[in-house]
Amino acid sequence: MSSSKVARRSPASVAGSRLLWLTVSLGGALYVASPAAQAQTRGYIISWFATATEIPDYKTNCPLGHMDGQTEMNVRQLREIGYTQEQAVKIVADAGAQIGPEYRYRIDTNARVNGKPASVFNYPDATADPNIETVTGKYAYGFDLGGPAANKLEDPETHEKIDNQLWRSVGCTESFHSAPPGKPYPEELSWNLMIDSAPAWTLQLTGKDLSKDGPVTITIDSATQHLERDANGDVLPDYTYVVEPHSPSHNVLQGEIRHGVLTITPKDIYLEGELPFYAEIALRGAHMRFKAEPNGTLVGYWGGYLNWLRYVYMYTARPANGADSIGLYHALKKFADSDPDPKTGQNRYISGTFRMEALPAYLARLDGSIIAAPVHNPGGLQLVEAAKTAVKTVN
Repeated sequence: MSSSKVARRSPASVAGSRLLWLTVSLGGALYVASPAAQAQTRGYIISWFATATEIPDYKTNCPLGHMDGQTEMNVRQLREIGYTQEQAVKIVADAGAQIGPEYRYRIDTNARVNGKPASVFNYPDATADPNIETVTGKYAYGFDLGGPAANKLEDPETHEKIDNQLWRSVGCTESFHSAPPGKPYPEELSWNLMIDSAPAWTLQLTGKDLSKDGPVTITIDSATQHLERDANGDVLPDYTYVVEPHSPSHNVLQGEIRHGVLTITPKDIYLEGELPFYAEIALRGAHMRFKAEPNGTLVGYWGGYLNWLRYVYMYTARPANGADSIGLYHALKKFADSDPDPKTGQNRYISGTFRMEALPAYLARLDGSIIAAPVHNPGGLQLVEAAKTAVKTVN
C-alpha cells in the first residue's frame, strides 16, 4: 500500500460520523463510547508542538524591560562591539530600527578564537555573556521533577510547585511572547517548514473503559507520512496515517485518567525530529498531562529534563529574529539544573516543558488494517470492521 493512498482523506475519515470510537469531552471526562468488555483504542496525530509559554503579564515576568524587542536588542549588540549607548541608538534609528550589513558582520563575528574574530554561532563560548534579562515572575507550566525548592515556579493550572528553568531562561525574549495558537519564533517557522516533509508523530490511547477513571496506555510512534494540511495551513483531523513498523520514535507509557485529566508514570522518552525544527525531543523522567477538548482534540504538556545544548541549537545555528541567540545560549547554560559534567561541573540538562496538541486520526498498519480510529458520532457506535473495509477499498 503506497503512502499516497493512505495520506489522503479516506472514505473511513469522510464517513467519520458513522464510524468507531466516540471522542468527546463529557462532564469533564475523556469519553469514548464502546462495549465495556473490550479495550478501547483511540488514534491521534500530534498537530502542534512547541516550548510552553506563559505570558499573563510580561512586565511581571520581566520588570526591567531589557528584552522589549528587536530595536532594543540591536542597540545592545552594537554596544557589545564598542559603540556608546547614544551612538548605538542613532545607528539603529537612522537605519529604520535595523542595522546595516557592516554592523551585522561585526556582531556576528564578535567571538574571539586565538585572538582572531570568529563566528559567535560557531563559538558561543568564546563570546562575552550579554546577561539577557530572565524571568523573575513566579508562573510557568510544568511538573515537579524533584529539583531544589529555590528554583521552583508555580503552574498556573495546577498551582503545584514545578521545575522549569528553561522558561526562566528564555521567557523574557521577544520571540517567546506568544500564546497558543501561536508558537515561539523561530519554532513556528521551523515547525511549518518541517512538517510538510518529515514523518508525523502518532499517538494511541488505550484503556479498558475510557469513559471512566482508570489505567491507560499511551503509545507514540512515527508515521510513514507527513501531516496533511488545509488551504489555511492548519492540520486536518480524521485523516489516515500508517504507523511506521520500526519507528525510531516508539514509546509506550503507562498512565491513568483521573477526573478527566490523563497523566503518565514518569519515564524517559525520545522522538526523532528533523531540522530545521528540533533534531529530537528527548526528555529524561518525562511527565505528561492531557485534557480532551469538546471536539476530541487532546491538549496538554510534556515536561522533563532535556539537553540544553541540543535545544538551543535552533537559535545558535543562525541569527534568529526577535531572539538574542548568544544571550539565550548563556542563559540556558547558567540555569541548567541537572546532570553535571564530572570534569567541569557544568550541568548538561535543564528542566523544561513543551505544549502539545493532538488531533483525532485514523491509524493503520502497512496492510491497511485500522489499529486506532476516532469517531464523532454521539448517536451511536459502529463496528471497527466498517473502517477496515473502507480503508481496504481505497487500496
